[in-house]
Amino acid sequence: MKIKERILEMVQKRESDLPALPAVIHNLIRAASDEKTTTEALAALISYDLGMTNKLLKLANSMYYAQKNKVDTLKRAISVIGFDEIIGIALGMGILSSVSEISGLSLDMKALWMHGIGVATASKQIAKQTNPGIAGKIFIPALLHDMGKVIFSIYFKKEYNEVRQYALENRRPLYFSENSLFKLDHAALSALLMTRWNFPASIILPCRFHHAPESAPVKYRHHALIINLADYLTQKAQLGHSGNPVPVTIKNAPQKIGINESAMMKIIELLKTQEPQIKEFFKITTAVN
Repeated sequence: MKIKERILEMVQKRESDLPALPAVIHNLIRAASDEKTTTEALAALISYDLGMTNKLLKLANSMYYAQKNKVDTLKRAISVIGFDEIIGIALGMGILSSVSEISGLSLDMKALWMHGIGVATASKQIAKQTNPGIAGKIFIPALLHDMGKVIFSIYFKKEYNEVRQYALENRRPLYFSENSLFKLDHAALSALLMTRWNFPASIILPCRFHHAPESAPVKYRHHALIINLADYLTQKAQLGHSGNPVPVTIKNAPQKIGINESAMMKIIELLKTQEPQIKEFFKITTAVN
């Protein structure tokens, strides 16, 4: 059986070896899908997980959010961090914790998470400048855009090491190498996983098309373009590691998004300047409870 067929069977089969997500994560996915979810309801959901609650309160009080007054309630933390952002961070922490005990991975999960934080930070900055209406919504898919790499790394260690070696030796982007050897890349696999876990389209589609944004449905094309460029800028800033040996963005991405060279350089500098804050964000969200 070819790698692609094995991956599809594993993801689509009801009973498979895929890590089980905590109940709170399934509830958060439902909350993300429901526009009627209130701050109070979200706080109540998260409060069932004491470890997650403590991390989010620490995060709201961190350098990353630079609050003058202490944040001591979940409701206030949601206000400080942002409604969609807090869902994304909680989802990311839940998924990360479900695979963190697995050893011998072909990718460094913590370096990948650090990269995701950088991409989410850069995406929000780009969105604020080019499309403020999606600035809140872009954080979740930007943070989780490389989820497919986690599954490749866990379940296809040997084969994925070969993909990474191929990418390195041929100076090719990782997604190109995945398609060459697996006939399936991490963006497509992320979408399959998210579909299985009932994520909303607003998260699935920007992730699915972040390497091919012009193929995305019109409603989510700008989201995918932003993540594509933010991915590139984060690699240029050398924050975390995505496993990709060649930073690349699609042709004319800045012009299509509506951002110039000077603004891009400022975002790279911002990421470098904010590295201590991003590292604190990383440390808090990956700490063992």
